[in-house]
This record gives sequence, structure tokens and C-alpha cells, in this order.
Amino acid sequence: MKSKSLRQFLKFLAVGVLNTLVDWAVFYLLIYFAIPGQPLLAKAISFTVAVINSFVLNSIWTFRDEFYSGIKDKNLKFYRLANYFIRFILVSLVGFVINYLTFRYVLANVSGSLASHSNIIGLVAASGAALIWNFIINKLWTYRQDKVIPEEEVVEKVKRFKFDLTAAGILAVTLIISFLLISRDSPIVDETAHIPAGYTYAAYHDYRLNPEHPPVVKFLAGLPLQFLDLKGPKLDSSWNDIRQWDAGWYFLFHSGNNPDEILFWARLPMLLIVLALGILLYKWASEEFGNKTGLFVLFLYAFTPDVLAHGHFVTTDVPAALAFVLGVYTFSKFLDKKNLKYLIFAGIGLGIAELLKFSACLLYPIFFLLIIVKSIIDNKAKKTGFWKKLWQYFKPLFWISVISQFVVWLVYIPMVWNTPANVERQVFLSNLTSDPKTLILRNFLYHFTNNPFSRAIGHYLLGIMLVFGRVSGGNAAFILGHFSDKAIIWFFPVAFLIKTPLTILILFVFSIVYLIRKKLTNQREVWLLWLIGLPFVLYWGVTMKGSLDLGTRYLLPTLPFLYMFIGLGLKRIIDSNKLVSNIALIVVAATLAIPVLAAYPNYLGYFNILTYGRPKYKLMVDSSIDWGQDLKRLAIWDKDNNIPNLKIDYFGGGLPSYYIPDSVEWHTGYGPTSGWLAVSTSFYTMSKFTGPKEGKWSYNWLDNYKPVTTIGNSILVFHISPQDLTDNPPTSPYPVTKFDAPKQSGGVVNQP
Repeated sequence: MKSKSLRQFLKFLAVGVLNTLVDWAVFYLLIYFAIPGQPLLAKAISFTVAVINSFVLNSIWTFRDEFYSGIKDKNLKFYRLANYFIRFILVSLVGFVINYLTFRYVLANVSGSLASHSNIIGLVAASGAALIWNFIINKLWTYRQDKVIPEEEVVEKVKRFKFDLTAAGILAVTLIISFLLISRDSPIVDETAHIPAGYTYAAYHDYRLNPEHPPVVKFLAGLPLQFLDLKGPKLDSSWNDIRQWDAGWYFLFHSGNNPDEILFWARLPMLLIVLALGILLYKWASEEFGNKTGLFVLFLYAFTPDVLAHGHFVTTDVPAALAFVLGVYTFSKFLDKKNLKYLIFAGIGLGIAELLKFSACLLYPIFFLLIIVKSIIDNKAKKTGFWKKLWQYFKPLFWISVISQFVVWLVYIPMVWNTPANVERQVFLSNLTSDPKTLILRNFLYHFTNNPFSRAIGHYLLGIMLVFGRVSGGNAAFILGHFSDKAIIWFFPVAFLIKTPLTILILFVFSIVYLIRKKLTNQREVWLLWLIGLPFVLYWGVTMKGSLDLGTRYLLPTLPFLYMFIGLGLKRIIDSNKLVSNIALIVVAATLAIPVLAAYPNYLGYFNILTYGRPKYKLMVDSSIDWGQDLKRLAIWDKDNNIPNLKIDYFGGGLPSYYIPDSVEWHTGYGPTSGWLAVSTSFYTMSKFTGPKEGKWSYNWLDNYKPVTTIGNSILVFHISPQDLTDNPPTSPYPVTKFDAPKQSGGVVNQP
């Protein structure tokens, strides 16, 4: 080891010891004198003070030469200081995660005679791992000597950095809100399947669970869980029987694992996807429209209620938006540069997109239509010949597709490596019916089960088939009082109209009018309009034609293109230095941000002002308002109000009896009841559609009672006295099957 590096390491170690004392001192001063009873807030403040103290001491002492060398240019002083500090913060946060996960890993794996000393061993190992990480990365990256910047580039560099710093601040607000919601939101429906599946991909390299979605999102969620002492789904019979939902319930609630700890660490990597999409969208908009418009586009993204609602969940909806933006952006860069480097980037980008969401297969027809448009534009400008130009673009598109499939194949191989051939066949059998057409496909997929290399292809093809089957199969839908067995053709336009902030709707309409009046003549702007318009229109067309009217989360892939369109339409106004333009931008930002921030933490059930005065549970169901996210909030309300024997009909991925031990499971089929009753709005609404069809009780009888309270936007709480049922006994307008309700205090009335 070089002597300088050794001295720096010893200094870094000394700063670490001192910093620990600072952390502890600030924490105990706060907890005993300033904010007693607020340990989490005190710890957040003490950690922040400790990180700042560590940055200052390491800058002026440990890495003194590197630090002062970097800021010696007065024109770059602010730029370098901010750069160093941001890097130091990021390294420290990753170090904190390494510290925690190492500690948990040691506790889970120390055995024998050392087991009695596991805490000490864990603390030493965790501190050592974090120390080594922090020192090496800070030395090699945080305080690295950047190349000399030419004088003429300094002003532009600093100006661009200030924009980047502002962008980081905007994204920080989104990430902080999402981080707070990680622990506050209960498990939602899809996480019951996704999280255990991701754990098994990483732990077992077995893909029997949840084949209908690609692996990357779930695998990212499963990675931190490998450091926790968890009982995996293999211990339950549902693993061998390939029952993914039962495996999920076992893993989260019936195995002895801590579901809240699992949720926290599984959801944490999802913030990286939110961050990556924000950075990519800002980069793309800044390259096309300039930094100021890039910031505006990023601001629209950062304060999108659906992003704040879904970004922290282990689902594929926000990743789908990243998939489409990544695919289109990398493909457009190739069309601009037309070289091998960007061809490979485009292929990798398309491959990653398919690994994030199977609906990214729509990028293939989108790309084909884009090269037709590009050939027409090029021929019109340079008279190169349409067919000749189209062939020149088609050949690289073919190779981009080949590279993307190679990327998908490489990623699938380790995921399916240990999946037994007989299990793989069982997965195909259980997911593909005996319909003659499906039978042919199933028999075809059986040929891929013999080894992990071909098995990867088979599993990917199965996922694609399941997506098409799911879209065509459909589900019951509800919006604004309208029910349907399959789909409602106007579902998504109306859902978009009432779920999107009014400010964004106005900007969208204004941009359309402005661009029509302006009549684009610039060739680049015309191409950009096609580049962002085609994915938006094609995706909307497929979505409206399909039968998955579950919620506006399916429209998330189109929102970045909508914001790019608004950026294209408003670029000249945003770049203007006129006072009226700046005031207008401030008003727009305020009218978007203030209502969205005020909606915290109920982003899943966000509706704009167009629905003012209407009960939210009468507008939509499922993931547009109620996905199970409010069970923890119900538990807090139950505890605060000391409610006995609360009956719960809950729609979600949580387990009511875990969070509210004395609660009673309830279902609409049990009939009317007295006492305290909490009903998820999805069940409350959809029972009125399914009840008559299935000859069961619906919650029509509850329409005679006003909810005592609404938890979040998704759980209605009623209190019905026995006398109410005696005086006004509910009757069903249709024959119903009698169900035996569980016995509890409070009285139950079952109408035959």
C-alpha cells in the first residue's frame, strides 16, 4: 500500500470514530432536550449533522490535497464544492445500507460457539465493510482529480451544473415522499406475488413463481432480502404446488418473517427506477429543448400523482414508463448518430425495456413506423429515395432487435438456472389452458425445458403469451357508476381526465392549440413530434382496445411522452425572459405542486378538481383508489379509537389479523351485520355488480348508512347498531345464498 494511501486511510478511520461520537452526542441532546419522544426524527437529524461533519473533516484533512486542488479555480469553486458534497452524500447513503445489510447477514449466518457473540461480530463486520467502501469510493470517485476545463467552457459548465443541481432538488422531493410512503403504505395486491418471486429468483435461481412478468424489477426487490434472515417459500407446500399467491402469503405473514422489514427493503430499490426515469427524462428534454425546458418537463414528472402513488411499490408500472422512454431515447440517438456504438446502445436499451415490462414489445412496431417516418422526412429534405432510405434504416433495426433478444436471453438464464424441467412443464401447463390453439403453443414450449439455456427462451415466450392472453381476457370494470363485464371503451379517456392534475390537462390542450397555430416547419421539430407522438398514440390505441380497465397506472408509459410534447409546445415561452412568461411559469408550478403536496399520503386515490364534491369511492375502484395501501392506517385508527372486534372486508396484499389482532375477517356474502365494519371501497362497489350475478349479498344495504370515517381514500368504516337492523331490516332484491359468518360479539344478521 502506498504510504499516502495508508496515511489517508488512518485519517479516514480517525474521522469515522470522531463522527460516531458526534452522531451519538447530537442524537442524545435532541432526544433528551429538544424533541423528546421523537427518536426517528432525532436520528435523521443526527445522521445529517454527522455526514456534514464527516465531509468537512475529510475534505480539509483526509483528502486535503485533492480537495484544495479541485477548488483552486475561483470560477469553478461552487461547481467543485457542490460536486464533492453530492458525491460524498451518495457514498455515505450506500455505506449506510451496506452497514445495515452486512450486520443482518452476519446475525443470520453466525452459528456454533460464535453465536453468543453475534452482535459484536456483526457490528465489527458491518462497520468494517462500510468503512472500506466509504474510503475506497471517496478516494477514487468523490475527490478524484477531474480534467482541466478550458476557460471558454467554464461559464457554460457552471450554468449547466446549476440546472442539474436544481433538477436534483426537484427529484429529491419526489424521492423523499416516496421514501416516506415505503413504510407507511401497506402491502398492495400485486406485491404478494412479486416480492416472494423476486426473492426466489435471487436465492434459488428458480422462476416458477410469477412468470407473467419479466424478472428485473422483482429481482431488484429480492436482492436486499438475501441479507436478511428469512424463511423462504421453499418451506411451504405452495412452493412445490406452484401456487404463487399462497407462497406470497406464507413468505410475508405465515412464516414468522417480519413483513414490514421485507416490504421496506424490497421497495427501496424501486426508488432507483423512479430516479433513473427522472434523470433520463430530464436528459432527453434538456438535449432537445434546452436546460430550462428540461427542468420544466422534469417538474411535471416529479409532481405526477401516479408516479408518487406507484413509484415505491414492487410493481412493473413505473418501470414500464422507464422501459418506453429508454427504448425510444436510445433508438432516437442511434438514428441521429448512425454508428456502431449507438446501435449497440439501442439494442441494449430495447433489451432492458423488455426485461422491465412485456408491454415493451410494442416498441418493435413503434420503431418500424418511426423509420418509415424518418425515411419520408429524409427523402423530402435530401431526395435520397424513400425505399433506399427505408432499407438503410431497416437493416440496423434488425440488428438492434437481435441484440435486444440476446440481452433478454442472457438475463433470463441465471433466473431459470435451477428450475427443474418437470416444474417448467407444470408452469406451462398451469398457465396455458387446454384450448386447441393454446395446446399447440404449450406443446411448442415443452421443447425448451431440457436445459437452462433453452429454458430461458421458453420462459420469456410464456410471459409474452400470458400478456396477450391477459389483455384479451379482460376483467370487470367500473367508472363513474358504470359497470361492465369486459371493458368500457371510454374508460381510459375519462379516467385520465379525472385523475390527471388539471394543470397538466390545461398545458396539454394549450400545447396542442399552440403547435397547430404555429404550424411546425423546422425539420427537427417535425421529427420530434413524430418521435414522441407515435409511442403515445399507439400505446393509447392498444390500451383502449384491450380489456384491462383497472386503472390509470396502465397509462404511465405515455406520461413522459406527454410531458415531452408539452415541452415542445411551450419551449419558446419557457425560454423567454419576459416578466409575464416567468410569472406564468411560477403560477403553473404552484398550481401543480401545491394540490399534489396537499394530497400526501393519499396519492393512489388522487382525483383532480373536476371531481370536487363527489365521494371518491363512487368514481373508480382497484388500483385507481384502493389497492390495499391503507390497512396500516386503519390499524392506527383502530388503536387510537379502541375499537373492539372490528369486522374487516379488505382488498389488498396485507393481512388484517396481523396489523389488527382482534379483528374479524368479513365478506359481503355473510350478509348484513351490526357493530363496527370496515370495507375496502373496491369490494363495497364491485359487490353491487357481482352480487346480483352470483346470487350473493352485496353492500347495497350499507347505502342506508353514512361512513363514520374513511381511511385514506380506500376503506369505509361504518358503525351499525343492532337496533338499526331491527328497525329497518335489510332485504335483498334477488335470491341469495346464505353464508355462515364467523362468530363474534356485536350481533350478526344473516338474511336467507
